[in-house]
Amino acid sequence: MPVPSYWLKAVGHARGPLAEDWLERRPELLRRTGFPRRPRIEPGDRLVLYASVWRRVFAVCEATGEPEPREHPRWPWTIAIETLLVVPALDAAPPVEAIGVAARSMSQQSHIRIGEEHYARAVEALASVAR
Repeated sequence: MPVPSYWLKAVGHARGPLAEDWLERRPELLRRTGFPRRPRIEPGDRLVLYASVWRRVFAVCEATGEPEPREHPRWPWTIAIETLLVVPALDAAPPVEAIGVAARSMSQQSHIRIGEEHYARAVEALASVAR
């Protein structure tokens, strides 16, 4: 099995941030995520979901499918994901800086490649919320 790549994936944007009750209103966000262009993400890659505007990481996921085109004006590409860990309350989720990534690095980006160490810190930070 190939070594996975790790990604920080923005969800929401300045004019449309995630709502506090996002899990009740948009549970599909834990099954599929969208992109403005075809991403280089492959099945088995790991994603850390980042709530734009909130500047918090709230889930870790695994890509389970290839990128697929879809009819959507803003996010015409999509990938199926399996959520491995989630903190539903965004105000309780760790800030992105807790994983060693500056919030400004996500400016105008839908996703960025991160290192395995950033992913490991995200898993630890999200799990620590449950303690």
